[in-house]
Amino acid sequence: MVRANLGQLLGNLGETTTPIVVKAEPRTAPKQTAAAPPKTKAKPTRAKPGVKPVIEKQYAVPTAEDPATPAYLRFVRKETRLREDQQNQLTLQARRLNRAKKNSGARITENSLIRVAVDLFLAQVDRAVGDDEDAIRKSITP
Repeated sequence: MVRANLGQLLGNLGETTTPIVVKAEPRTAPKQTAAAPPKTKAKPTRAKPGVKPVIEKQYAVPTAEDPATPAYLRFVRKETRLREDQQNQLTLQARRLNRAKKNSGARITENSLIRVAVDLFLAQVDRAVGDDEDAIRKSITP
């Protein structure tokens, strides 16, 4: 983008007319020769003020057979909202279970407990009915 001469802009401070801004010619991509492979690297985009940038979801590829892969990379990230009492109880119970462990296996986290709860729900999902959380909860609890 071509900018107007700063000296001209300062000289026009007292005037009521707006300075003329010369726009630059649009950029064109250089012509590629047959020998040069096309560039596939994405250009970084500038975020507009007040607009959150789009973040591509990154899915972990399950590699259970590779012992060098950390356990958390075998899972897909899913964000959820919890009530404060749920979060507090998850933390307390994860700590309690870690203290009571007999061996030094994998650490039990809040996420571990959430995965167990999801597994328990999915084992009974065919019985689940209801129009809201309370009704669904009541339909699957004994």
